Amino acid sequence: MSKRILDGIAIYGLLMFATLLTLIPVVWMVSTSLKPPDRVFTFPIEWLPETILWENYVSALTARPFGTYLVNSLLQSLVSMIISVVLCSAAGYSFAHFQYWGRTVMFVLVLSTLMIPFEVIAVPLYLQVFAWGWINTYHGLILPTALSAIGIFIMRQYMLGIPSDFIESARMDGAGEVQILTRVIWPLSTPALSAVAIFSFVYTWNSYLWPLLVVNQDFLRTLPLGMSLFANELTVSYNRIMAVAVFGALPLVILFLALQRSFVRGIVLTGLREG
Repeated sequence: MSKRILDGIAIYGLLMFATLLTLIPVVWMVSTSLKPPDRVFTFPIEWLPETILWENYVSALTARPFGTYLVNSLLQSLVSMIISVVLCSAAGYSFAHFQYWGRTVMFVLVLSTLMIPFEVIAVPLYLQVFAWGWINTYHGLILPTALSAIGIFIMRQYMLGIPSDFIESARMDGAGEVQILTRVIWPLSTPALSAVAIFSFVYTWNSYLWPLLVVNQDFLRTLPLGMSLFANELTVSYNRIMAVAVFGALPLVILFLALQRSFVRGIVLTGLREG
């Protein structure tokens, strides 16, 4: 065999191994959601349960108002995603195609926030939200975490590859900056917009700490909070917990399948921009 073929076999072997490691927890989650309680921790692991209990899903989803939790999570994630896409694209457009004093310093400051864990700012952020009277409200749940530095970075890096001639032509035709952003920049930035949308939706959907701090009423709880309450009952039924986890993962899988091509293209092209 030639060296090229051997290299290809090695690369695909490593990719298959990495894929297998990634899928093992998912397969275990689905398998556990279908097992009786006394078969959850058997060793060796039963990847295919001898007795499949579909009623685990029914009993899990009816134990608490998971329909309400799901609606709250969808509302929080969708609104946060829309806000993030709009604001991150506007900020990215500014950093990529506007010339003003302090632009580089501001961009570096934005990137530096990626080094700060959310736990560090959680308390001062909570105090500010409390002062505004936003505790136990949808806007208190959504707005404080809607904008992300990684989204600004992705949009800025992608927009550096959009020729300035397009923007100047639109300005000469009398278009305002908002029109340029929505009619010129957005159609050319679909891959990057898809990447930001997925990152924002997944981050918000999986968010636990901020909803835990800002929400203490059951009708406002999100799916992760509902799952934590379910696990803290007197008897912990891991098979039903996994059933809820499978149910909660479905929107993420659907979103990724719908936007995967644009998402991959946006991430690849973002890494090629320099500015």
